Amino acid sequence: MSDPTIPAVKLNLDKERNLLLDLNAMVTFEQETGKSLMEGADLSKMGMIEFRALLWACLIHEDESLTLKNVGAMVHPGNMEEVSNAIAKAFEAATPEPDGDKGPLPEARPVG
Repeated sequence: MSDPTIPAVKLNLDKERNLLLDLNAMVTFEQETGKSLMEGADLSKMGMIEFRALLWACLIHEDESLTLKNVGAMVHPGNMEEVSNAIAKAFEAATPEPDGDKGPLPEARPVG
């Protein structure tokens, strides 16, 4: 079950699908690629292996039977830009701008 506070991004692939970049998707991406999205996600520098893994990770919340190959077959040069834009929107939706009145998060202090 996905978090209703994180908006999904609609994308037409083989049918209308909803991209959701929640913690589960981030963990799935990291498990598949060994790379963390918390270290910054620059889609323009992402290779096709990572791109496909991220798309897959954002889709399996609504269909766990999807495989990497299934998802890869949904993307082609004709829709690559649309898919990239949708992934970027999903990332933006999952990481909203901090409220100006709250200020930055406090720095972590060493323990011990």
